[in-house]
Amino acid sequence: MSFWPPQIMDCFQSVKLDLESDFTPAAYNKLLHTLFPVDTPYTVYPQVHRHADSVTPSARTTFTVYYKHVPVFLLDLHSYPTLTRISGREAADDHIRMHMRDLLPYCPLATLNAVSAFGTRLCFYSINTGGGIAPIRPTVDVDENHDPTPIDWWDYDLLDFDGASRLEGVVKKIRNVCAS
Repeated sequence: MSFWPPQIMDCFQSVKLDLESDFTPAAYNKLLHTLFPVDTPYTVYPQVHRHADSVTPSARTTFTVYYKHVPVFLLDLHSYPTLTRISGREAADDHIRMHMRDLLPYCPLATLNAVSAFGTRLCFYSINTGGGIAPIRPTVDVDENHDPTPIDWWDYDLLDFDGASRLEGVVKKIRNVCAS
């Protein structure tokens, strides 16, 4: 039995390559609108960013969730195949940290939570006012063989119980604080 309703699971599991190469952004859009329903004070704002490097063209989708008119949650989505690239993880980590620092002054919550996703693989981030961003980057000397964003940071899978439960827990905490 799945943690998510069948309509959500179907979105993540049924990719029609002749229609779309990756249906994951649409699946996350559906999931976030389920977790933050449209008939509540929440608004899910998706943004698609396309860029090409010399090796592989890629796209990133950022979902910012607003409560009324202030940001309370961030999900940054990258295509699954780029998870194995150190440069892809490093760029994803840099981007979400920058975006969290930009949004923090506008977030009314004591903690701003975010998720970096490569397909359904999730890494959970958080920042408190006056604090640093977790997970904390390793403080070792950087050389060309150093991986500043280990692949095991994305150790939760949205389609597994632990990943789904962790995401739902973060969302419940946000919704409870916003409701109080």
